[in-house]
Amino acid sequence: MASVHKPAADPALAAELDRNVKTFATRTPNWRVFAVETALDPRYARAQRRYLGASGSVSHKDSEALPAVAHTLSIMEMPEGHHQPFHHHDEDEIFFVLEGACTVMWKEGDQVAERRIGKWDMANNPSGRIHAIRNDGPGPVFFQVLLASPRPARPQYEDERLLVLQKADNPDKA
Repeated sequence: MASVHKPAADPALAAELDRNVKTFATRTPNWRVFAVETALDPRYARAQRRYLGASGSVSHKDSEALPAVAHTLSIMEMPEGHHQPFHHHDEDEIFFVLEGACTVMWKEGDQVAERRIGKWDMANNPSGRIHAIRNDGPGPVFFQVLLASPRPARPQYEDERLLVLQKADNPDKA
């Protein structure tokens, strides 16, 4: 296959592209974002790497992430045996598995539906749908999270104890 010679990009265009590219290697895993949950149960621990917007924050500011215009995008890392507490959002939340496998759970009243998803699989959690994710292993799971708002509210938990802890917590502070 013959390669096509392309002229060098204008330096301003290349610099703009560089400002709009975020790599996994430059994303710092933030284990503090969900510390309010971890205070209640250590198995709630997971790390967030922000790419677009600052979901999970109070100020919606993260100098390392690109500013969100239409939605947020982050990568979560969840160790084996960990899970989220049941919660919902005012906007759709999409999980897209990059590596590993996990179980997505939806709750309605006392009924819980579960679906195991793996690499390249996606689950859409519609606005208001009570949901959680669990990693039964083997190994960690990495999944992309997209919230359909540039400034989403923090999770709205089912567990009243988490609501109390959340009210007193500010994940933007170390």
